[in-house]
Amino acid sequence: MTIEASIPTGAAAAASTPLVERFRALFDELGAEAPRRERERRLPHAEVARLRDAGFTRVTLPIEHGGEGVSHAEFFDLLAELARRDPNLAQLYRSHFSFVDRTALAPPSAERDARLRLVADGLVIGNASHERTAAKVGSLSTKLARGADGRLRLDGTKHYSTGALFADIVSVAAEDEDGQHVGVLVRGDAPGVDRIDDWNGFGQRLTGSGTTVFDAVEVDERAVVRFGERRPSHGSAYVQLVLLAVVAGIGRTVLDDAVRFVRARTRVYSHGSGPSAAGDPIVQEVVGELDAASFAADAAVARVAAGLDASTAAQLGGAADEELRTIVERLDAETARAQLVVLPNVLDASTKLFEVGGASATDADLALDRHWRNARTVASHNPARYKARALGELRLAGTPVAGWWSTGEG
Repeated sequence: MTIEASIPTGAAAAASTPLVERFRALFDELGAEAPRRERERRLPHAEVARLRDAGFTRVTLPIEHGGEGVSHAEFFDLLAELARRDPNLAQLYRSHFSFVDRTALAPPSAERDARLRLVADGLVIGNASHERTAAKVGSLSTKLARGADGRLRLDGTKHYSTGALFADIVSVAAEDEDGQHVGVLVRGDAPGVDRIDDWNGFGQRLTGSGTTVFDAVEVDERAVVRFGERRPSHGSAYVQLVLLAVVAGIGRTVLDDAVRFVRARTRVYSHGSGPSAAGDPIVQEVVGELDAASFAADAAVARVAAGLDASTAAQLGGAADEELRTIVERLDAETARAQLVVLPNVLDASTKLFEVGGASATDADLALDRHWRNARTVASHNPARYKARALGELRLAGTPVAGWWSTGEG
């Protein structure tokens, strides 16, 4: 056997860490049907339940709260491995894991412990924050107000509610009667909540990123987080890294599929440069470039994940606000840099993949087009051009890269 032939491909090529090894078989099983699920638009409710039952939704929960307390470096590599099998599954947990992270870092309180207990009990947290309304940038049309009976009620419509279709609890961004932003936790099946599967993007079709309507939904006072003066937070870097890990996972499977396709290919071109597809230097060069692109994406994700671990240690260690602000600003800049590494490398690789074969690579049953569609859809969440400009301004004028941003009418 040659050295090249002995190199594992596909899921077997994943980094062999105890955490990855633990979930490998389940990930492989869930990923086997991913192309078919997408073609049939079969929402992965069963797959979400399997992952919950296996403990996936609790891996980042602190040990003292019933989880495993894995590091950010371990978790984001694991998330990329899930995205390698099915990027829809990986993305739909974005709000769930960011909820765990920000709640675990919140000041100790009975309310914080109760929220973490939701995750320990196996509940999945979804998102309802983005709107497509006439509200101005920085404002929200979704309102939390007290009725004549003294009870709090939530009204509004959200779009791009990633994961909400699969969630037991939906985390909603709203404004209270004083115009202050608040976070509201509501049951996904509560009266007045309508979760609609109307996401119509050409990629990431099964993330549940549709519309969620809240019509006079009664809210418990204990389910409201009222934001006062907050410490610097790496929350923005965290949610961005979820998306980048998803794209890095797509980069891994682009390489997997290229190797698998070439090794199985028996036909060659008369004007080719080798006796077989696998022995053609031109094809080898393409596969080598796909390998390097995936390596670059993985390295960028790992760098930011290490920064999140450092930020977490500083927060848990009681770092002063000014020190923490410096750490977070550096992390926001690194996340922007990672975006400019991960996205173009994987998008280019998902197109270059087709250079390893002829028209047979476009066979719909192979579904190789899904890699570009999925990566392009995730990449469109936050246009990289703005991040490039922000990094340029950082270098030229010393202006920190903005961590948080919002959309709305100008």
